Amino acid sequence: MTKRLKKQLETPYEFLRKKDGAEYSPEIIKNWYIARTYVLDRLKDVAFGRNANRRLHVAITSDSDLMLSVARQVALSAHYINYDENDLVKKNNRTLITVVSSDNNIVDKLEREEFLCNLPKYCKLSLEGVMQNKESYIDIEIQVLKEWNTSDDECIVMTEKDVEEFCKSKTHDEIYSIDTRKAVLTGRVYTLGTDFKNLSAEDIYSAKRYTQSLNAFQYYILEEKIEPMMKAKDRQLVVRENLSNIFCSDCFETRAKSVALCGDVDKNVESVWEDCNEVLSKSEHARWVVEKLVMGYRPMTRDEHLYDEQKCLTNLMKQQYRKFLKSNMQDPVHIDLCSYNDLRRINPNDMKYDSFLMLAIPKILKKI
Repeated sequence: MTKRLKKQLETPYEFLRKKDGAEYSPEIIKNWYIARTYVLDRLKDVAFGRNANRRLHVAITSDSDLMLSVARQVALSAHYINYDENDLVKKNNRTLITVVSSDNNIVDKLEREEFLCNLPKYCKLSLEGVMQNKESYIDIEIQVLKEWNTSDDECIVMTEKDVEEFCKSKTHDEIYSIDTRKAVLTGRVYTLGTDFKNLSAEDIYSAKRYTQSLNAFQYYILEEKIEPMMKAKDRQLVVRENLSNIFCSDCFETRAKSVALCGDVDKNVESVWEDCNEVLSKSEHARWVVEKLVMGYRPMTRDEHLYDEQKCLTNLMKQQYRKFLKSNMQDPVHIDLCSYNDLRRINPNDMKYDSFLMLAIPKILKKI
C-alpha cells in the first residue's frame, strides 16, 4: 500500500520578482493566491473528451486588479485535450476568456507583468469585434467587451462578488498557501538520468519506450523525501521553474477527468492514459506556451533563430546560446515558444518530456 504524504504548504508567490528585479506589491500577491484558489475550484469539474466539440467560455465581468488576476489564472489553468492546432474544427475548441471593460487602454493593462503579460501579443484577441492574431496556434482566446451580454448558456461567469463570497468560506491557509507536493514530484521528471535523455525523438507517444524510466521514476525517484521547493536564496530562473511545476501540476486532476471521458470499458486506466498520450502531450505543450507568455517569456525573433541555426555549429553551442537567452530575466526568451508543429521541426528532443510527464501523472496522483 502506498504511503500517503502529508501536505506541504508553502507561499511561493512571495519569491517572484518583476523583470527589473523589483518586488510585486502585497496586494497583487494576495490577488494571485485568491485567484488560484477560486479558479481551480470553479473549474474543477470542467473536462472534455478528446472528440468533444465544445470549449470553455469564462466571462470576467470587471477589470479590477483582482478580476484580472482571475483572468490570469484561467489562462494558466484552462487547457483541454479536445483542442488541436492542426484541425480546423478542433481549433475552435480553444478556451475563450471574455473581459468586460470600458477602459480604452484595457489591453495595456492586460499586458502588465502581474496579469497576462505577453499572452495578448500572441493569442487570438478580439477588441469589440475586431480580431487580432487570427491565425494564432495558442489554445487561449481573449475577447474584450464594453458591456456583458451573451446567449452562451454554458458560459461560466466570474464576478468580484462571487470571489469575495468564496473567500469567506475558506480558511487563511486554504487561500494563501499552496500544497507543493505535486509540484515537487513534477520537477523530478527532469532529474531522470542519461537513459531517458538519450532517448531519440522517434515514436515519442509509445509508452513502451519509457518503461525503464517510468519504473525508475515510480519506484525510486517518487520515494525520495519531499523537501520544500522554495528557498530565499534561489535565483529567479529557479523560482520561475518551481512556479512552472506548480502551474503544470495544478492541471493534473483535469487531465485525469479528461482521460476518464475517453475510457473504454474493456481497458484498464493505465491503457487509456497510454492511448491518450498524444493528445495529452499536445495539450501540455499548449498549456506550457501560455504559462511562459504569462510569465514574461517571448519567442525567438527571426534574427535569434538565424543565429541559432547558422552560428551555433555544435549542440553544445546551441545549448549555451539557448540557456543565455532563457536566463536573461529582463527579457527571457525560449526556443520552445512555438506551435507544436514547429517544435517538432526546431527542437523535437524536448517533446519526449511532455509525453513522459503525461504518463507519470497517474503515478504522481497515486503517490499524493
